[in-house]
Amino acid sequence: MKIISEKGFPQDSPDMGSSSTSSMGVPDDTCAHPTFLKGNCLVCETKLGKRYGLAFTYIDKDLWLSHDEIARIRKVESEKLLKQRKMVLVLDLDHTLLHTTSEEKYQKTQEELNSQHNSNDGLLISLESWLRMTKLRPYVHKFLKEASTMFEMYIYTKGDRRYALRMAELLDPENVYFNSRIIAYEDLLKKDEKSLDLVLKHERMVLVLDDSNTVWRNHQHNLIPVKRYVYFDSRDKNVVSLSALNTDEDETTGELATILEKLQLIYSLFFHPKFKGDLAHRDVRLILARLGVLQGCKIIFNRRFPTKFKPKNSRLWMMAEELGAICCTSIVANITHEVSLVATAKEYHQAELDKKLMVHPRWLHACYDELERKAEQDFRPIEPMEIISEFTCINSTRSRIEYSS
Repeated sequence: MKIISEKGFPQDSPDMGSSSTSSMGVPDDTCAHPTFLKGNCLVCETKLGKRYGLAFTYIDKDLWLSHDEIARIRKVESEKLLKQRKMVLVLDLDHTLLHTTSEEKYQKTQEELNSQHNSNDGLLISLESWLRMTKLRPYVHKFLKEASTMFEMYIYTKGDRRYALRMAELLDPENVYFNSRIIAYEDLLKKDEKSLDLVLKHERMVLVLDDSNTVWRNHQHNLIPVKRYVYFDSRDKNVVSLSALNTDEDETTGELATILEKLQLIYSLFFHPKFKGDLAHRDVRLILARLGVLQGCKIIFNRRFPTKFKPKNSRLWMMAEELGAICCTSIVANITHEVSLVATAKEYHQAELDKKLMVHPRWLHACYDELERKAEQDFRPIEPMEIISEFTCINSTRSRIEYSS
């Protein structure tokens, strides 16, 4: 018999001796399932239609946890991971990290592949006993290595466990990235849906990479959609495979390299020391939502920072990056916005010639707070004459007050 330890994971139970009842008050001869709640076996009760918890068969084939225990473990494990300055990354397999086919025309032995010595060396793998060929996505090994420094990683696939474990061996031969965190078809709560309920960490620190968004119906705000990787010909005749074009994704500019840059930005924003609120309450879903607000904008800051100050450490710079903008300290090509407190008529005219918009810092604050791109014309920098006029008006009012008193 197994029981749930104080840390929430299965372990061998102590010797019960000849007693017919365990120290937990559970009769030894009722069943061999590991989890009990108030004397009732969660597995047996669930089979009778009473749902007290969830099955975590990817951790242990007989492991069920009550909802209270899930919440407790999730809190403890999340806090532990945040202290290590790590988040969680859930990875799909097929068409995200690799592509597997059963098409006969692609079948080759590993010996044949090794003798070819082509650019796919090490990425194209023969699964001879399964009559399958697998192609790893370019950059995948470097991607996993870099991502592992920022994230605790899971594999989450609708493929069966045998297949998932074999793919994990190809992706992680040293077993340093995933360990037992491999969720397969047999573990799914619903066969056509993936759920973060099976990940024992808070959703606010979890990111998902998947080429399909329909399987994550209840977790769209955690999802980063990945361009579908189609190396072999498929049943969809509207999609031309990369092999048919005799090409492949580029390692340095391909999808995984691009996604890694986005993950690095999200990670830096999540753990940024000037982020509002403490670490325990930061929410990666809010960061993801903001990242699209100013997508495509390239921003320069005019007269905003002291000479020796590093602009990247400023709150304004961080907000702009979190909104998806690219920030610059010097004039480069395709600047779309210039952020400035004040602007002269001459500067406005030059901005029009350069086809860029001049905005007050309040524009960034408004976009950030309302999660949408606000109209730039409502946040124009102040013209110097307006400042003089306002200052003169204040002094005039002050003089009248002093005279009258």
